[in-house]
Amino acid sequence: MNYEKITISGLICTGKSSLFLNLHQQLKWPTFSASGFFREYARTHNVSLEQAEEQSDKITKKVDYGMQIMLAKPENLIVEGWMAGVMADNRKEILRILLQCKDETRYERFAKREKTSIKEAQQKILAREKNLAKALKRIHNCEDSVDPAVYNCIVDTTNLTESQLLQVVLDKLGFDGNSH
Repeated sequence: MNYEKITISGLICTGKSSLFLNLHQQLKWPTFSASGFFREYARTHNVSLEQAEEQSDKITKKVDYGMQIMLAKPENLIVEGWMAGVMADNRKEILRILLQCKDETRYERFAKREKTSIKEAQQKILAREKNLAKALKRIHNCEDSVDPAVYNCIVDTTNLTESQLLQVVLDKLGFDGNSH
């Protein structure tokens, strides 16, 4: 394969979690999910996901800089999170994936997943993204964690199935079906 590690970044409901899980199943590489960390934190601390993500700069720094340390190690790894691509420091052995998607499709995906209206989905997504952007600016002085210039693989997931997205990334990896 052409890469030792993979990072997956993108806005809410672009397909990050699905790709993350599908790549793990296919490659059998170790994984770390920043989103999963915050979901678990929210569950175990009985707070909303929005509150968990905004809980403290200390937690966010620990997660984000922890990703950077993991990405510097010499073993295979798949990392998912808003700052994953940025924390990869443009390292050539890391496939830095940015998933993009039309906003209307993201709102529909969120509404379906959360069993809510599209209008409410839009409001929740926009509020979370605004708050996360403020936190990243404050914590990392990062203007845009989804700046295409950071990534070496950008995929629009608007009209792709999960299996089509997985195949796009496996092709980019040079995966032949026998490599692990």
